[in-house]
Amino acid sequence: MAARLDIALNQAGLKLPEDGQIAVFRADAGVDYTALPVERTLMVNSDHVQFDRLNALGFRVAELAEGDYAAALVQITRSKAETLALIANALEVTAVGGVVIVDGAKTSGIESVLKQCKARLPIGGVVAKSHGKLFWMIRPQVLPEDVVNLQNALALTTNKDGFLTAAGMFSPAHVDHGSALLAAHFDGRIKGRVADLGAGWGWLAVQALSAGDIGAIDLFEAEKTALNAAAANISDPRAHIHWQDVRSLKSATPYDHVICNPPFHQGRAAEPAIGVDFIRKAAEILKPNGMLWLVANRQLPYEAALDQNFSHWKYLEKTSAFKAILASKPRSPSARTKWAGGTKHR
Repeated sequence: MAARLDIALNQAGLKLPEDGQIAVFRADAGVDYTALPVERTLMVNSDHVQFDRLNALGFRVAELAEGDYAAALVQITRSKAETLALIANALEVTAVGGVVIVDGAKTSGIESVLKQCKARLPIGGVVAKSHGKLFWMIRPQVLPEDVVNLQNALALTTNKDGFLTAAGMFSPAHVDHGSALLAAHFDGRIKGRVADLGAGWGWLAVQALSAGDIGAIDLFEAEKTALNAAAANISDPRAHIHWQDVRSLKSATPYDHVICNPPFHQGRAAEPAIGVDFIRKAAEILKPNGMLWLVANRQLPYEAALDQNFSHWKYLEKTSAFKAILASKPRSPSARTKWAGGTKHR
């Protein structure tokens, strides 16, 4: 959560080690890390968006924490299983006697995470923050087996649909209903050069490959763990995997089709602006006669962005929860800039 970490540490009376490396798991560029010694701190995040933001702030950043650390800080995620696995990982790499701090918002489930940790290890202390809590544990000589086993949640396992996924990814247990709704409309209509924006663990790309005459498909995904799963799920040589923040994507060769089930959360709250950025990016990278195949939660307000970025679009199907959309003829940059609104081709 975006907060003053130094205030919480002072309130807790916690002193960080004067030497040795410190790892911050799922480091968040919105948190004030001035309490941490920059030269001894490694920011760990496999999300390209956060990776780039932290790097721009001057931090050392890595996808994984490798080596030994004097202390660690875990920023909790929306997935409890992923968070507990990260805490177990932090305890694993922290020296005996070192402190492992856990920081998170109430809306992200810090109370439940604290309860789970209390059941496994002694808690050194808890500090209430404006909208969350910070607590800490001391790394024991021997970690309980049930703590070590928590890390298994980050390992790829086969879900009910036969795809490899792990905790923390979007819809890891099964294919989400929105993607299934969109893929039902592919039906051999997707051809040529294709981009999958926000590809996740690769299900939509697999459906496109099997339902169309595709020459090549590029999967763009910001979360490296999901991309690793996609690479494991797709053996087709026409598929190419890219660890990329879609919003900073540039393509020298335009695409015939873009398929997309854009993310709409950065934290707990919905952020429709992410999907709007994906729609804008699709218009930028498509050929003049290219098509965008988009699915979104029904309540997300993407219609104005579609009007601004495409000359034509229509609903393929609407359910009580989702809307599948086909947009064509992306507007030129100048036309997108001048577009003032209006409703086109429902």
